Amino acid sequence: MRQPAACLHFIGHNKARLEASPSRFFLACAILALSIALLMGAALATETALRKEWQFASEARV
Repeated sequence: MRQPAACLHFIGHNKARLEASPSRFFLACAILALSIALLMGAALATETALRKEWQFASEARV
């Protein structure tokens, strides 16, 4: 029994989607990793700035 052309189209579409999904997953992971790196960099810069601010405040007090 032959399948209609529409069914074959959907099978091809699902196959293409399944083949594309790992790259989309890796792209999402890469974006997540870059976002975490950006947040860590911002936190480190803020911490350094605050530490210098506290250092100046303590020196001014002495």
